[in-house]
Amino acid sequence: MPKDTPYLRFQRNLRATMDVLKLSKPECELLNQPQRIHQKDISVTMDDGKRATFPAYRVQFNNARGPYKGGIRYHPLADEDEVKALAALMAIKTAVVGIPMGGAKGGIAFDPKKVSKKEIQAISRAYARAFSAYLGADIDIPAPDVNTNPGIMAWMRDEYEKVTGTYAPAMITGKPIGYGGSQGRDTATARGAFFLLEELVEGEALDPEHLRVVIQGFGNAGSNMAHFLHDAGFTVVAVSDSQGGIYSPEGVDPVRIEKYKKRTGSVTGEYCEGSVCDIGKMKMDGVRHVSNEELLELPCDILIPAALDTVITNKNAAKIKARYILELANGPTTPEADAILRKRRVKVIPDVLANAGGVTVSYFEWVQGRSGEQWTAERVDRELRRVMLTAYKDVRREVHRGKVTFRQAAFIVGVRRIVEAMRVRGWV
Repeated sequence: MPKDTPYLRFQRNLRATMDVLKLSKPECELLNQPQRIHQKDISVTMDDGKRATFPAYRVQFNNARGPYKGGIRYHPLADEDEVKALAALMAIKTAVVGIPMGGAKGGIAFDPKKVSKKEIQAISRAYARAFSAYLGADIDIPAPDVNTNPGIMAWMRDEYEKVTGTYAPAMITGKPIGYGGSQGRDTATARGAFFLLEELVEGEALDPEHLRVVIQGFGNAGSNMAHFLHDAGFTVVAVSDSQGGIYSPEGVDPVRIEKYKKRTGSVTGEYCEGSVCDIGKMKMDGVRHVSNEELLELPCDILIPAALDTVITNKNAAKIKARYILELANGPTTPEADAILRKRRVKVIPDVLANAGGVTVSYFEWVQGRSGEQWTAERVDRELRRVMLTAYKDVRREVHRGKVTFRQAAFIVGVRRIVEAMRVRGWV
C-alpha cells in the first residue's frame, strides 16, 4: 500500500469533487497534477567558508484564474510532495475567496534555526536568483510561509530586482511596510478566520461568552486569534506550542501567555522549565500542563488547529469534544478523520476557506504594488471582511444545496471556478 502523503490526501478530496461536478477526462487530468514543478539545488558560502547545498522547490499548480500565488517555507522536511500539496490547496483557496490568482508554493529544505542571519540572507537571495525566471508580478508572486518573514521577502525582492534590472514592488508580498508591504498583513490569517467565526456564531445563534475555545499553536496565526477571541468575549481555555500547552477550564489570558512566551520561549514558561513544572503554582492558578495530543481532546466548543498538518486523524477524531473546528493550519485533518467528524456532526471550517485571510491581504498588497497606492489599515480590514464573508456565504450556500460538508462545499466552489476559467481560456 503506498504511503499516505499530503498530495495523496489532496487528491482524494479533489477526486470526490470532480465526481460531483461530473468533469470531463481532460479537465480532471489538468486539475490532478501541477502545471510546472521547478526543483534546483542552491549553493551558498556559509560563515565557516564552506559551500553548502540545499534542495529548493517552486511548484506552480494552476494559473487559469491569474498569476500563481503562494508562500515559500524554510523547513528541513520540505520536499516536492509537501510543496505540491500546498500549491494545490492554494489554487483552491484563491478560487474560493474569489481573488484573481492561481496557486503555487515554494520551499527550501533546511533548518533556519541552525544557521546565522547572514546565512539565511545568502540562502534567500540564492533562491530569488535561481527561480527569478519563473517569478514576477504577472507570473508568480511568492509570500512568507513557515519560518519566513517580511525581512526575507525584502531580500528576495531586492535580489530579483538586481537580477532582472527592474523595479518590481509587486513581484512578492508580505514585505515590510516601508518596502512596499501592506497594513494588516501580519494579522491577516487570524483576522480573516475571526470574521468567519463571528458569522458562524451569529448564524448558529450562539453567545460568545458561553463558548470555550482551544487553540493548538501559538505562532503568528494562533496568538493573534487568541487575542481576537479574548477581546470579543470568548473563553480561551487552552493554548499550546511545540513544547506543550496549558489548560484552565476558567480560561487563560493570551496577553499574559504571550509575555511569558517572549521571555521564556514557551507558552508554559510561567509554570514549567523544560519538563519540570511548578505543580503548586499551577494548582493555585487552576492550570494544568497538557501535551499537544491531549489538547485536541479537551472539553471545548471550538477547536482551532493552528500549527501542524495531520493532527486530527482516524485515531483521535472520535475523541474530539468540540462541536466546531476552524482550521487555521494547512491540512490539519485527514480525509479519514473528516468522515468520522461528519458522522458525529462536528462542523469543520476547512483550511482553504478559514485561513485564506493571509492570501487575501497578499492580493491587496499586490494590487497596491501595481497601482502605487498605500491602503489604510481600516480599508484593508474592511475589504478583508467583505471578501471573507462573501466566500463564507458562497460555501455555506453550497453546503445547504448539496447537503455536503464545508470542506466538500469549499472544494466544489473552488474547483468549479478554476474549471470555468480553464474553459473560457480554451484549455479544455
